[in-house]
Amino acid sequence: MVIHLRWRAWHGDEPLVLDFPGQYEVAVYPPKDGPDIGAEGIRQAFANPIGSPRIAELARGKQRAVIAVDDIARPTPASRVVPSILAELHEGGIPDGRIRFLMAIGCHRAMTRSEMARKLGEEIVRTYQVLNHTPYERLVRLGETSRGTPVDISGFFAEADLRIGVGQISPHGGPGWSGGAKIAIPGVAGIETIIANHKPGRLRLGLVTIEGNEWRADMEEAARLAKLDAVVNIVVNSTRGIAGLFVGDVVAAHRRGVERAWDVMSTPLPPEPVDIGVFNQYPKDTEFMHLGHALHVLNSASRPLMRRGGTLVILSASSDGFGFHTLEAPSMRHGPTGPRPVFEPFRVVIMCPNVNRAELPPSLPETTRLVPDWKGVAAILREFHPDGGRVAVFPCGAIQVAARG
Repeated sequence: MVIHLRWRAWHGDEPLVLDFPGQYEVAVYPPKDGPDIGAEGIRQAFANPIGSPRIAELARGKQRAVIAVDDIARPTPASRVVPSILAELHEGGIPDGRIRFLMAIGCHRAMTRSEMARKLGEEIVRTYQVLNHTPYERLVRLGETSRGTPVDISGFFAEADLRIGVGQISPHGGPGWSGGAKIAIPGVAGIETIIANHKPGRLRLGLVTIEGNEWRADMEEAARLAKLDAVVNIVVNSTRGIAGLFVGDVVAAHRRGVERAWDVMSTPLPPEPVDIGVFNQYPKDTEFMHLGHALHVLNSASRPLMRRGGTLVILSASSDGFGFHTLEAPSMRHGPTGPRPVFEPFRVVIMCPNVNRAELPPSLPETTRLVPDWKGVAAILREFHPDGGRVAVFPCGAIQVAARG
């Protein structure tokens, strides 16, 4: 059986072919998905903001605007919504010379000009000042949250009098879902803010959990202190199109977007635990450090998806290599110190052409098998499962969650 997937987001979004021998019983479990909303859907979203006035109204009487945009590690097709943001700002009276873009990289690496052009569009990079945030310099202290998190924000963000954040909503093991306030904290926050908010064990958190999620509540309180005026949040579909767009208040618009994300990303589970699970990290597959995002459907399932002793296969393009995170990479302050429990019941196989064994983090078991291509995976499957087995393939794991109920 031959399966066709997508991978290498931002690097061609290329086809990936998986060829299984006949003795394997293979089923593909895609998300429910959703069609692209098109130009009219984008127009409607900006014309009907959620929980706030239109951006054009927010802009009236303001002098300087900053647009914070998530980085190249996220699948957000920001270039498709930026023209509408600019049109709103122009209608509200803010000229081009008083509009700045700030790449909300948080603790990630700085973006190159070519990456900025891919994310925002070449014309934007030619016309506007586009800056990388740094969590170490030019920060402004705005106070602290009720949970004691100090709120340091980029001076470029703080000095504007209209602040807009552009991001995407997808499952996240910390604040439940990405998007919303996350564009400010950690996006344009200082290192001490990020350390406090991200400190392991300090705040209650949970994958796809909003209610009672202290990590998200802390972020949202900090974003209010930072005066994030509006968010533009995208729900991507399986081909990185726009299945939903939610403009407006940092909390109200985000919550509406989360409901759409649940709908688009909900994935049925195999009727019984399978022998082999194949999880593709697409469309958040630019860097190996985000490998765990491939497993959202496994981690959100209320019943076993795979049998104990089965083989867990993760496909990661990692086009930009391992990646970088000031806090959570190996040897960093919050870096992993041992294998994650999610891997303990399984034999782990990783297909990645752009990292080597010396780069594998301690969050993976020492027995992890690393191969560069599907031919290597197929050989290991023949070794582990010579008589075949039942296989479940999840084609875009970073935007898949187990269906509710």
